[in-house]
Amino acid sequence: MNYIYDIYLNLNEILYDFFDWNKNDKLIHIKKIPIFKINEETLKLLIQNKVIIDENLLLQIYNKTEIWNKCDKISYCALFSDNNTALAIEFNKNGNSIKKSFLYIDEELEILEIINKLKEKNIDFNILNKEKIFLKTRKQLKEEKFIDNELKNIEDNKLNYIYFECFGKYEKNKKIILENINKISKNSKTYKNLYDILKLTSKANK
Repeated sequence: MNYIYDIYLNLNEILYDFFDWNKNDKLIHIKKIPIFKINEETLKLLIQNKVIIDENLLLQIYNKTEIWNKCDKISYCALFSDNNTALAIEFNKNGNSIKKSFLYIDEELEILEIINKLKEKNIDFNILNKEKIFLKTRKQLKEEKFIDNELKNIEDNKLNYIYFECFGKYEKNKKIILENINKISKNSKTYKNLYDILKLTSKANK
């Protein structure tokens, strides 16, 4: 069996790109982990779906992953890679995928150099269901949720002030105000200004 040494994983039920990791994530410092070279289509299926692997593969990886922190333990975990991407998957004792992680870009690049020398392996698995995949970063989702919550119970005078700051004009009709605010592009500078104003004036900050 082939192994990769000394890498960090951010195993979560939701798969985040490395640039979306944050300081509250529990990164795991891996000492040693088995790796399998697979084809591009198989890796795509592993990324996009919850799967169950066959018993033979599960037994192969049992207790093969070592962690620097002796207090932590992962019984079933492995890296899978084609020639472009590396993915870590943690399984439960039944072979169901429960957590996944991409890698830091520099560590992934080192792994891709190694993977080119390995022989491709066919792995047996069944798809259980589609993974929930977010096309937005956690920061974007958090900001959108905050704005929605603030607008639900906002006072009229504060709403009027925010509308003027965003659009440079006054509007008396509350329904029109909320409709226009909801039409603001989430990638625009106006949307960023809306978030900043609501954050500064939020009761949660008082």
